[in-house]
Amino acid sequence: MNLRNRPRGPWVYVAVTAVLAAVVAAWAVPELREHGWLVFGQSSSGPGAPLPSLSPDLFLFPQAAQIILLAVGIGVLVQIYSTAYLGHHPRYRSYALIIVLFLVAMIAVVGTTNLWVLLVGWEVMGVCSYLLIGHEWQTAEARSGAAKAFLVTRVADLGLVMAIIVIGATYGTYDINGAQAGALQDPKNGTLIGLLVLLAVVGKSAQFPLHSWLPDAMPGPTPITALIHAATMVAAGVYLAARLFPLYADSEVVLTSMAVIAAITMLMGALFALAQTDLKRALAWSTVSQLALMFAAVSVGLAESGLDHLVAHGVFKALLFLGCGCLMHAVGSSSLSAMGGLRRAMPVTFWTMTIGFAALAGVVPTVGFFTKDSVLAAIDFATEVENGPLPNGMAWVLLVVALLTTFVTAAYATRLWLLAFFGPVREARDAHEAPRTMTGPLIVLAVATFALSIGKHLDARIGVISTIVAALGIGAVVALWRRGSALGPAPAPLVSELGLDRPFSRWIPAVVTSLSRLVVDLDRDAVDVYPRGGASLVGLASNGLQMAQSRNVQRYATAIALGVVVLVVIGVVAT
Repeated sequence: MNLRNRPRGPWVYVAVTAVLAAVVAAWAVPELREHGWLVFGQSSSGPGAPLPSLSPDLFLFPQAAQIILLAVGIGVLVQIYSTAYLGHHPRYRSYALIIVLFLVAMIAVVGTTNLWVLLVGWEVMGVCSYLLIGHEWQTAEARSGAAKAFLVTRVADLGLVMAIIVIGATYGTYDINGAQAGALQDPKNGTLIGLLVLLAVVGKSAQFPLHSWLPDAMPGPTPITALIHAATMVAAGVYLAARLFPLYADSEVVLTSMAVIAAITMLMGALFALAQTDLKRALAWSTVSQLALMFAAVSVGLAESGLDHLVAHGVFKALLFLGCGCLMHAVGSSSLSAMGGLRRAMPVTFWTMTIGFAALAGVVPTVGFFTKDSVLAAIDFATEVENGPLPNGMAWVLLVVALLTTFVTAAYATRLWLLAFFGPVREARDAHEAPRTMTGPLIVLAVATFALSIGKHLDARIGVISTIVAALGIGAVVALWRRGSALGPAPAPLVSELGLDRPFSRWIPAVVTSLSRLVVDLDRDAVDVYPRGGASLVGLASNGLQMAQSRNVQRYATAIALGVVVLVVIGVVAT
């Protein structure tokens, strides 16, 4: 390794991130204790009561404070984890600093009330995700995944730009609080604003039909996938949909569209996760599905439940991705075929990931059980309300799909757990536990997965139903496992992910390539005709003038004589 490129002091960047986290905590935690610690919309000063601002544009609500604490907390753990996972890398310095910038951008998105500041943070996160996904740029998969993530999310982000412009033109302000106050008094352009916001958040949070970039971002370093999937990039989409909800709350078109997208995405993502043979990609599809569950809560008008699940999901999904990194460290691959029988060789990873999978499946007493129950209860409430935000039939469809997704989620979480840790050792290897700097963050997140459930409320009826549904999913997979089933292969359409990526990987590139060729041909054969013709005309005129100025007296005399003859003929004819 070139000594000039050797990374210097990875723990320096841990310290920088820790200082950032300490500043954020000093700002948010004292007020959260007063306004309601980790209880969305139930503060002592009323729902959504703001916390003191550091500046006119930097302003926290309890929901925003919790998400910022989640982001910086996981950011610190990712930096600690990375010292062992990636500390040897020659580009570690840029990697670690981009993580810090990523967190600052997330703080800007969540902590501001100015829509243009929010847009800057939103776009900076997009650039950081591109750089981090493509960190191993020497591989084709990393370059392709980074480019796809960047292009898909940037196209969708045009919706946010247009939404900001429309909000400013409609309410005369680019301040979120001011626009929401105006919307409460006289809502205007709710459908247009909502559809534009929906376009932006669907792209950012990888919802159907702009979902395929997230699983293809897996070539990035595993700590980065934990950060993107748990606390920053995709979480920003759900937060923005919830934050701007009052601006489109009266639009049935927007809320129904969001509910349809959520229903399609949550079940699709869960089924694709069930069919995966790669642990990392399965967790990516799981993220797509869980984000859709959060959007479902927003669509029925109870965004607090969706944000509550967002925080819980951030904790246990970061745990699972970092645990996946420990497994990859031991076996050299994220393929499930390379795993199996690892519970004894890697006890810390086994027990912590068991907790993470239990939270994903919604098992009591993990936080995933309570927050999933909160989302299902919100959807169930929408089915009972007349003249609610959704048509009653759509609310019932959403509830049925959510319960079916609960079943599939419990099934694939159990399947991944069994394939990774049980059964025979599938390859001759010397598997061993990861270093403490990698397992330590797992323990912290595992404890948090239980701790966050303290004080959570439970809808008993929905809780019983969801528990039965999850138990059926777990039991079905365990029964197949005991019968000697290899839990696969899945049906071909699911393995190929229904070919839904084909438009992005084939059709759109083919159309763009054809259009680019057409543009080149038009530019060459149509547009360039004018400058080329003009140049030829000037050349001909120059040659004519050159003949006229030949300095030959005989030519001059001949031209004069011909001119006189022509004038005489014209004169005779005219008279």
